[in-house]
Amino acid sequence: MSVGLKSSKLSSTPPKHGGDLAYWQRKVGDDALTWLDLSSACNREPWPIPEIAPALWMDLPDQVHLLEEAERYFGCRPTAISAGSQHIIESLPPMLLASQSSALLTATKMVFVPRIGYQEHAFAWQKWGFDIAYYDSLEELLGQKWAVAVVIQPNNPTGEIASHHILSRLIAHAEQQGANIVVDEAFVDACPELSLLNSKQGKSLSESLFVLRSVGKFFGLAGARVGFVFCATKWQAAIKNLLGPWPVATPSLHLVTLAFADKAWQSQALQGLKVRQAAFVERVMPKFNTIFDSQDSVTNPLFVTWFLESEEYAKQVFDMLHQVGVHTRLGEGWIRVALPALNEMDALNSALIRLLKTAGGRELA
Repeated sequence: MSVGLKSSKLSSTPPKHGGDLAYWQRKVGDDALTWLDLSSACNREPWPIPEIAPALWMDLPDQVHLLEEAERYFGCRPTAISAGSQHIIESLPPMLLASQSSALLTATKMVFVPRIGYQEHAFAWQKWGFDIAYYDSLEELLGQKWAVAVVIQPNNPTGEIASHHILSRLIAHAEQQGANIVVDEAFVDACPELSLLNSKQGKSLSESLFVLRSVGKFFGLAGARVGFVFCATKWQAAIKNLLGPWPVATPSLHLVTLAFADKAWQSQALQGLKVRQAAFVERVMPKFNTIFDSQDSVTNPLFVTWFLESEEYAKQVFDMLHQVGVHTRLGEGWIRVALPALNEMDALNSALIRLLKTAGGRELA
């Protein structure tokens, strides 16, 4: 049976996200605007924005300069530039449906996604009528048939890292099935050695593989809405036609071109993340361990995620952190905390001390 638009679920309720202080302002009042927002996991010490020439707001976008600078930054030329990697996530399901290139797409609608991960992946495929299955380890996928598998490298929020060896096996498995694999590398710039683009798979892209990149996390430019997709030439025309002629505004193209060319900032930022992480682990993390009553955590260069004893307790301490002006990302039994800027560390530390003194440690529960 063919997969068609008649089975789509475009009216489904979308996932919630961090970086949502405007929502909380509407919910609890203007006090929310003064909270320390550690909910989005974007770099709290972002690339510094220069003044923007007024002409950039009037000129139609031309992607040539960014494509050239992106090729130098990534080591290979992007297939297309998009309005954030989210734009690619939205575009892949209808593109693969329209192509009907895979025999699997007519036999199965199964898409595998991480059980815990960026929820927009599952939502995007569900909207177009695909069936979602969840995996806990990548090895599970090697014994399964699927139309698409999604890998988040490194995973947000679990911090899980996939080795190049297992990714190579998954790509080969996808090729054998006539399936596709999507590797979302939105967080990989802070640990570039993990990128598939730096492996042999990145130098000769399989027709089954799509690699997604973003400037929202490491560069802290989420508002610029710029992302990239790397895939085989076979898909180039289709994906560009889906994205349209001007998916990214001229000022954003200009700013990201400058950011990619700023090697000095990139080097300093990588070193700065290490310094901030060390300060966080030494000064702040023990207090979160106590508040969360958990040391079951994973540390990423841009965030730390704690796994708590229950969804109820996670919701309770999430609300309590609001009482001292700290906003985090609440999941189903986990809380993710973005790595603060160095100049935010003292304020965060003091807020956690106030909470501990008020709640009495484990009596939080």
